[in-house]
Amino acid sequence: MKYAITLLTALLLFSSTAKAESRPAVVATLPALAQIAQAVCGSDCEVRMLARAGQDPHFVPPKPTLARYLAGADILFSVGLGLESGWLPPLIQLSRNGAIRPGGRGYFVGADYIDVIGADVAVDRSMGDVHPEGNPHWWLDPLHVVVVAKALAAKMGEVDSEHADAYVERAGRFGDRIAQRMKQWQSRSVAAVVTYHDSYRYFVDRFGIRVIDFIEPKPGIEPSTAHLDRLVARLQQGEATSLWLEPYHDTQTARRVCERGGIPCLIMPDAVEGEGGEAYIALIDLLVKRGAQ
Repeated sequence: MKYAITLLTALLLFSSTAKAESRPAVVATLPALAQIAQAVCGSDCEVRMLARAGQDPHFVPPKPTLARYLAGADILFSVGLGLESGWLPPLIQLSRNGAIRPGGRGYFVGADYIDVIGADVAVDRSMGDVHPEGNPHWWLDPLHVVVVAKALAAKMGEVDSEHADAYVERAGRFGDRIAQRMKQWQSRSVAAVVTYHDSYRYFVDRFGIRVIDFIEPKPGIEPSTAHLDRLVARLQQGEATSLWLEPYHDTQTARRVCERGGIPCLIMPDAVEGEGGEAYIALIDLLVKRGAQ
């Protein structure tokens, strides 16, 4: 009996010590969000991501492994505006982690801290798979990302008060690095482009790039032959210099439009491999440089 009590006491002490020494866990839905979190957290917390680079963020298979990540999360960092609504809620439910449910202490939505584009537009199903809350692709605007990083630092300070100042300091340094690059990014000139659909809206608005049309004017609805013919005619007249599309939208339809219109198809990813703030900056570097081709 005495041995059992001693063993139980040791186990409790070990558990308490391990909890005290463990780092807060942040789970980000997308690679770019994980990189933002890593820029803020440094070595003071563990960061995992649910989606992979090159994966369509609208359609992520809800694997049990992802639910296990969420089960141990102190913070869930999501895009919001319905981007993850098709796959994230069931994973949250499977995780049985009340802290990361909507309204919970660890529930953090980046879109809550930025000026959302399209939030005031009335939508209906005839418009295709449009997000009624607004365009969710805000992480492609580096200045929005700075705002979100600072808000995340404040949230991390609530969860881990011991390192609160360090989170704020890192978010500030990350913002400074982006501010230093903005002049260089804005010096690149792109006249007008076509995109697969309106997923680059925040990026083109920030950098003053005109989008003349989309392959899919109604997201999720196959474009008509008449629409594509009109688009090709405009391209043949020189109205746009390139067509931008994500890796998961690199379709035969898009390639045929480029070939007929005499413009290049440019793969413009919404995520890249890598960790931390430098990886996020590398994403914007890639988009700016490739878009200016």
